Parts: sequence; structure tokens; C-alpha cells
Amino acid sequence: MPLRLVTILCHVVLIAAIAVSVLSPATPARAGLALLFVAPLLLTLHGLVRGRRPTLQRLAVLLVAYVGGTSVEVVARAGGAPLLSVALLAAALELGLTLALIRRRRPPL
Repeated sequence: MPLRLVTILCHVVLIAAIAVSVLSPATPARAGLALLFVAPLLLTLHGLVRGRRPTLQRLAVLLVAYVGGTSVEVVARAGGAPLLSVALLAAALELGLTLALIRRRRPPL
């Protein structure tokens, strides 16, 4: 499986896991909160699919915040939120894959 395709898959899993974990139970306020949490990821999806280097660089910085935030939530809930654990794993894997894509697509000097 190509590296970029696996990265996109991790991105979609991360978006879904965060949205579903925030939405349960579903209320209009939680829907707005879920949209607020996944909006930066949705904005980078197009650039990730196209493989744009500046988007990949911004996404790597963004993913550090998602890894940090989800790890704090997983520890705070003592592992009692399996969707957040999935989100943490997806964010960490996507960060590594994104860095590999950035490194691989380095322009010649």
C-alpha cells in the first residue's frame, strides 16, 4: 500500500474517531464542538490527498497538538474511552507517516 494512501486512511480514521467520541450523546452543542475539533483536519484533507508539501508540513505541526490532546484525554479517562485511544494511535501513526512523506519529497538543493 502506498505511503500517502495509508496516511490518508489514518487521517480519515482520526477525523471519525474524534467526531464520534465528541458526539456521543448527540446534541447540537456537541455537534458544534465536534466540528470545531475536526475542522483543522478537514481543511488539510485536500492538500494531503494532492500531496502538497506545504500542507504536509502544516499537518505535521497540527498533528503534534492532536497527539498531545488525545494522550491527555486517554490518560485522564484512564483508558475508559476506546475511541480516543484509536484517535491517539491514528494521530501518532499519521504524524510519523507525514514526516516520512515530507522527508521523501524533499526538493533538491
